[in-house]
Amino acid sequence: MRNLGSGKWIAIIIVVVGLLVLGVNQFYVHVMAQPWSKEQLAINSAQEKADIVSVTRTFNSVWTDTSTYWVVEGKNTAQEDLMVWVKFNIDGSVAEGANAVHVEKTAGTVTYEKVNALLQNDLPGAEAVRIVPGSFKGKYAWQVFAKLNERYYYIFYNFRDGAKLSEPMELPATLKGTGQED
Repeated sequence: MRNLGSGKWIAIIIVVVGLLVLGVNQFYVHVMAQPWSKEQLAINSAQEKADIVSVTRTFNSVWTDTSTYWVVEGKNTAQEDLMVWVKFNIDGSVAEGANAVHVEKTAGTVTYEKVNALLQNDLPGAEAVRIVPGSFKGKYAWQVFAKLNERYYYIFYNFRDGAKLSEPMELPATLKGTGQED
C-alpha cells in the first residue's frame, strides 16, 4: 500500500468528520420537524385569531391528552402584551371551535415572578424547575414543576388572579438504579 502524505490524511479526516456532522444535523432536523411545525402552527393561529404581530416566545404545555397547548406570548397591533393559548388535538392538529384559541391580555395578570412567590408560600424552599402557561381542569393556568428535597411536584395557579387551582401533586419516587424506590 502506498504511503499517503500527511496532507491527504488530513483531507480524508476532514471529509469524514464533515460527513458525520452533516449526518447528525440531518437526524436532528428530522427528529425536530414535528415540534417545530406544531409551534409554527400555533404562531400562525395566534397571528390570525389574536392579531399578534410580534412573538416574544412560545411555550408547550401538556397536562392530559385533552389539555395540550402551545402558548404564544407577544404583542398585538395596539402593542398590548398578550398570551394566546392554541389547543391541539391528540393527533397533533390544531383544535377547532369556540375554545380552540384563547387570548388573555397580560396587563394585570399574575407574573412569572409572582407565581414563584406563590410557590414559596405553598412549598417553602422549593425550586421552580419550569413555570409555563397552560391549562388545568378547563382553566387557564400557570403550570409549575418544582423540586423540593429531591422530590418533584406539580402545582397550578390561575393565570389571571393567582388563585391556587390544585394542591401540590407529588410525583412518584424515582428509581436510583438499585431496583428499589426511595
